[in-house]
Amino acid sequence: MNRIAYILSAYKDAPHLARLVSALNDQADFYIHIDLKTDLRPFKELLEDKATFVPGHRVSWGGWEQVGYQKELLAAVLRSGVEYARVVCLSGQDYPLWSNQEIHRYFNEHQETEFITGMNLTRCRHADQRSKIINYHFFRDLGWESNWWKNKLIVASRHLMKALPFRKEATTMIARRKADVFFGSDYWAITLPCARYIYEKLCTEKEMTRYFKTSFVPSELCIQTIVFNSPFGKQALLYEGDYPGLSGLTPLHYIEYGKAIKTLTADDWPVLQKSGKMFCRKVASGVSDKLVEEIDSIRNPQKKP
Repeated sequence: MNRIAYILSAYKDAPHLARLVSALNDQADFYIHIDLKTDLRPFKELLEDKATFVPGHRVSWGGWEQVGYQKELLAAVLRSGVEYARVVCLSGQDYPLWSNQEIHRYFNEHQETEFITGMNLTRCRHADQRSKIINYHFFRDLGWESNWWKNKLIVASRHLMKALPFRKEATTMIARRKADVFFGSDYWAITLPCARYIYEKLCTEKEMTRYFKTSFVPSELCIQTIVFNSPFGKQALLYEGDYPGLSGLTPLHYIEYGKAIKTLTADDWPVLQKSGKMFCRKVASGVSDKLVEEIDSIRNPQKKP
């Protein structure tokens, strides 16, 4: 089997992260980022000999530091010198629906495919989606202790910038040329050459990074834009049509979005079985335990009581 690098970020529920790593631990290595605001000790106690931990970033949802930790994880994968067949980006609240054998077989059967979906926002007519890039978004990476005051400042600045006539272009710059902006999910599975190309662009394309630092949730924009403006874009998953919701732009995950991502329970097992997806999100200790037991009984039938 070809080896897989799983890159993960977490900020809570160390027991579930350990359970996730144990479930995927077959011809695989794990690179983990823990939010700097989180106590690292429980994670290291459970996983120190099973994973490589990268330096923590102080992460705020929707801020540039989400791209910062993805870059950190990619750097660790590339420094390892291992010729991975696939680099898979997960969250610490994911869980596999397929067996490891099925996962490896699927990636082996689709060796050229970059499992990252992109929707072109530069050419999109949907105002809400274009606002992610043409409006300025500030202050998400502020290290304030009070989220209440921080959120007030973020909302106030957003309303102010909407009222003012300042707008960004719906294109960024890559290699000194205008590049369309693409939008998709944080969760993808790419080849090692594609991962290397992304990392190099994150290191060198300063004008592009400045552009995304004032965009809305740059982790759902920056890497997609790099891929779809590269030779790897031809093997990636271009989405054309009306906005399908973020779940429709997540190629390998089952995710149920509402005002927040739903925490899955055993009641969701019939839907998950029919989804055809490789992973699901989100799963939590104490809430999803029976669901995990159901999944494991299918993934590893030899372990059935």
